[in-house]
Amino acid sequence: MPGRRNGRPTQASPVRVPTFMGMQQIRSRMPPPVYWRLHRLHRNVQIRAWDGLAALQSSKPLESSFKLWTSPAEASRRAPDSPLKPYLCQLQRDVLIEPRSGFVIADYGLLIETSVSNAYVARARDPLLRTVFGLPSPARYFIARTLGRYRSDLESVISLATAWPQNYFHFYRDFLPKMLLLEEANIDPALPVIVPDELFDQPFFREAIQSKRLSRWNFMSPRGQFIKSKSVVFCSANQFFLHDRSVSPESELLSQASAGTRFLESPGDVLALLDLDDGRLRTSAERRIFLTRPAGRGRTLSNFEEIEALLRKWNFEIVDTDGMSLREQAQLFRECRYVIGIHGAGLTNIIHAYDHDLSLLQLRQPGEEHLMTDFAVMCHSFGFAHQEIFGTLDHRDLNAPRLQGRFLIDVAVLRAAIERMLTSPPSD
Repeated sequence: MPGRRNGRPTQASPVRVPTFMGMQQIRSRMPPPVYWRLHRLHRNVQIRAWDGLAALQSSKPLESSFKLWTSPAEASRRAPDSPLKPYLCQLQRDVLIEPRSGFVIADYGLLIETSVSNAYVARARDPLLRTVFGLPSPARYFIARTLGRYRSDLESVISLATAWPQNYFHFYRDFLPKMLLLEEANIDPALPVIVPDELFDQPFFREAIQSKRLSRWNFMSPRGQFIKSKSVVFCSANQFFLHDRSVSPESELLSQASAGTRFLESPGDVLALLDLDDGRLRTSAERRIFLTRPAGRGRTLSNFEEIEALLRKWNFEIVDTDGMSLREQAQLFRECRYVIGIHGAGLTNIIHAYDHDLSLLQLRQPGEEHLMTDFAVMCHSFGFAHQEIFGTLDHRDLNAPRLQGRFLIDVAVLRAAIERMLTSPPSD
C-alpha cells in the first residue's frame, strides 16, 4: 500500500501484467508496407471490439454524470470527429483506468473515449492521423480485470489524459486548460490526479508542477498498472475536430477552431498557472530565430546546410529548445519578432508572445497539405502573421513514415517567403 511523503502520495510498486508482442516489435520484423496494412487492420479490430462491448450495455449512468454539457443529449462515451464543447464528468461508478493512454473503462468493457482528450483521432477519417493514436487493447483489459492485476487503493481519483501526453504542445493546449477547469469547478485538490507516465516523466512537467498553483495538486502516474476506482473525474476544456482543408474552407476551419477554446481565448490565464514571469522588465521583441529539431525527433531538413547560409544572411539565430527550461523558453519567445520553424511542438512557445506582434513561417513535410495545423490557428487567434511552405520527400527515406522522415525545402521558395515575412505587416 502506498504511503505519503511530504504531503504527497507515494507510488506503489508496479503490478506485472502479462504482455504481448507490441506493434513496434512487429514493425521491426517486416517490410513497412506490410506493417502498415497490419497496423490498420489491428486498429479496426480494436474499434469494433470496443463498439461491440458497448452495444451490450447501457451508458445512461455515464451520460447523467456530465456536468458541463449544454444538453444531456450531447453527452457520449464516444469521441466524435465533430467539435466537442468543454465538459466535466464526475462518474460515481466502478471503473478501471488503463495505464498507457488513460482511458476510463466502466462495467464490462464500456470504453469511455471522452475520458481522453483528442481521442477522436482514433476514428478520424484521415488515414495519417489514425496511424498515430489508437484505442487500448481489450485483451489486456480483460486479463487485468479477470486476474485482479490492478491497483485498488484509490477510491476517488481525477484522470487527466490526452492523446500524445508527452507532447509539449498538448501539455499547453489540453492539460493546462483542464487544470483551470478543475479550479473553477472547485474539485478537491487533495484527490490523486492520475497523469500518464509519459507526461509525468517529462522534465517540463516536473518543472511545471513546482509552480504555486500546480503544486497544490497531488499528481501521480500509474507506472504501467491499471487503477481501479469507485469515483473518477475527467474533463476537457477545449473543442476538438480535424482541421481538414479538403472538407471545409480554411477560413471556416479557423473560425471553428478558435471558438470556445480556452488555450486560444485566454492565453494569459493558461500561462499564469506556470508562474514563469520573473518580474524582469520586458525588452523590445526584435529577435529573429530559426527553430530547429534534433534528428532523433524526426521531421528534419536534408538540405539544412544550404538553408543555414540563407538564415545567417538574414540574421536569424538557430535555436533548439530541447534542454531549455520552461522559463528559458518563455523568455526567449517574449523577445521574438520573427520565427521560422520546422513543424513541431517547439512552436507552441509562440503563446508567450501573445501580447505583442509576431510573424511565423512554418516549414512542413509533404503529404499533409490538406491538414491545417494548430499553429495556424494560434496565429489567427493571437493576430500573428502566418505562412507555411511544404517540402519534398528526401528519396533516401522512402521507407520512413511521413511523420518521421527527412524532407527538402526549396531554398528559392524559402528566400521569397522570408522576404514577404520581413516586409509585411504583422497581421497579413
